[in-house]
Amino acid sequence: MAKAKKNVVEETSPGRYTLTDIKSEEDGTQHCEILADYPWGSQLVETVYLNNTSKNYTKQQLQFKEGKTIIHAHSITSRIHLSTMFLNSICDAFDEPLFQGKPRELLRFHRKLAPYKISFAIAGPNAATVGEINDLAVYLCRQLRTNHVSTLLLPSSSKYSLEAQYKQYDQLGIPYSVVLNENTLKNGIIQLRSRDTTLKEQVHVSDLVEYVQQLYKNY
Repeated sequence: MAKAKKNVVEETSPGRYTLTDIKSEEDGTQHCEILADYPWGSQLVETVYLNNTSKNYTKQQLQFKEGKTIIHAHSITSRIHLSTMFLNSICDAFDEPLFQGKPRELLRFHRKLAPYKISFAIAGPNAATVGEINDLAVYLCRQLRTNHVSTLLLPSSSKYSLEAQYKQYDQLGIPYSVVLNENTLKNGIIQLRSRDTTLKEQVHVSDLVEYVQQLYKNY
């Protein structure tokens, strides 16, 4: 299986994963391991077993006839640890694509797996305008949460530049950021920034909730 390339666009790197050879045990059980390849070495992710016996059933109960043929039922079990899966999800999502000639750290969580689906980036020319934008952000945040879209709105966001806010949200693995500025107060247009592409698209505030729902529904 091919090794994963750096700076890929996908949320995960399928080429990172390999299967070991199938091993047989004395009782007839077979198993193989799923490994993830990282710079520090291979990490065990999961062990899959093919069992021909069961603690809950006798040998006779596991057999059935199909015509004149006696078929012995087998079961497949998986052994996996929560801590291992958590670590693997974080490591697999980490990426450093080049952006304007410099590495850009981010977590490429799948949209459905990201703890927060939407964040808010706020910018304004003065404190009064920022206050109004914050009020709008709170309103939109509540609308999204009411419609079961997990959002992150940090009270300290407006204290930093937009680029600093983008950097923080990318590192948190949030797929989209709602960008609010002075023009939003004038024309109701917001910018929806993509974590993966850094591109922005314009959406009217009245359409935001429905648009975001469609983004996640169709993915």
